[in-house]
Amino acid sequence: MSPASKNKQVGRTPNEKLHGDLALGENPPSASNPKTEFYTEEVEILDGAVKLMRTKQSNKIWQMRVWVGDEKRHFRKSMRTRDLDLAKEKARKTYYQMMGQKEVGNKIFSITMGKCVEEYLEFQQQRVDGGFITQGRRTTISSQVKHLLKFVGENTKLDNIQRHKYKDYYAYRKRINPEVRNVTLINERATIGHMYKWAMEKGYVNQSQIPVWSEIRKIVAYRNAMQREEYRVLYTYLRNWHKNLDNEREVYERQLVRDFILILANTGMRFGEARRIKWNFVQVKKSPSSNDGRTNYPNVHIRIPAELSKVRKDRTAIGMRGDIFGRIKTYSKHLHPQDFVFAGFDTGEAVSKKTLYRLWDVIRAESGITEFPEDYTYYSLRHTYATYRLQLGNVDVFTLSKVMGCSVKYIEEHYGQIQTEKMTDYITRTKSTMDEVDALFLD
Repeated sequence: MSPASKNKQVGRTPNEKLHGDLALGENPPSASNPKTEFYTEEVEILDGAVKLMRTKQSNKIWQMRVWVGDEKRHFRKSMRTRDLDLAKEKARKTYYQMMGQKEVGNKIFSITMGKCVEEYLEFQQQRVDGGFITQGRRTTISSQVKHLLKFVGENTKLDNIQRHKYKDYYAYRKRINPEVRNVTLINERATIGHMYKWAMEKGYVNQSQIPVWSEIRKIVAYRNAMQREEYRVLYTYLRNWHKNLDNEREVYERQLVRDFILILANTGMRFGEARRIKWNFVQVKKSPSSNDGRTNYPNVHIRIPAELSKVRKDRTAIGMRGDIFGRIKTYSKHLHPQDFVFAGFDTGEAVSKKTLYRLWDVIRAESGITEFPEDYTYYSLRHTYATYRLQLGNVDVFTLSKVMGCSVKYIEEHYGQIQTEKMTDYITRTKSTMDEVDALFLD
């Protein structure tokens, strides 16, 4: 029996290909063929799909070589043996493993984590351009995967990352930043998981490489709503904080921030949404008259177009204090239907984040809220809105999710503790206490 016949797989005809259309073992372009003189020995197996070679530098150790056509590269691997029969056995096993990878759409050659992250962020930018996510969300994702790069190493090949390595991720992040919150880690885990799902669709990883995580206490990420008395102190302070100032710009900006805060607390809009609403988005509606003598402020319906929304869906934010928009018209000069409601003093563009953050720091320092928590931000006002609406019990989670532009699941996960509180409240409350809560938004 000739050496060539001996190397063919039993049961196959000479013309039958193992690699089929999987682009394995096909002949590379002639320019890519290695020079014959580089090898001291060369043996073909599996109908020529695989070549076993010895080189001058290999110390008689056999290596396998397969051309991966769709990736335009040679796959090489040492068989770690001088025994030809054993080398053939190992090469066949490796080849069949490669066939299996190709059949499920995976790449043969692993990329680095740095390259994977780079392509993933490009994918997310395409989603931004397509209107599926906001640029802010893409920025958040970018920040999250930077921690991943530091954890595994930018130049580490994906194939070299053991899935159980991620069990150390939480400890690593806590070591780097002891103050990092569990909810932050949960969000980072979700982003990493999504990236791996995307990478699997690209063929960079397979199911067996999906990260395995250690247990982390499921943070019911209760949002930082202001306490009733804290909110009362806040809006009482804001009534006068723009007075007795000589600087026209400062007076304007303080009034604008006061009204920005009240609108956030009464509509539940996101910070970025409220900053960019225009006058033609706003519709003030007269409220039904009250029989109890309480001031009846008009309601407001604010159209939030998809391009302003975090979730890229149109919705209408509904809340009290429609009168605030009339008040803004008394001091703002930017009143065209296409103008921003919360406009900068000079430019007419949306009031800058710098201005909003600067004046929030003034509020933190001067409002009189005892030990103003670090995690009280403008976003806390959205959570204050959600918390109080649920506490009042006059809105269901489905309606609230529609108004706030989030899912029912999100409401339940982040405000679920209120259900327990509400049950207690139903047992112990009096009419006067509930009137007190409702009146908070009317001052």
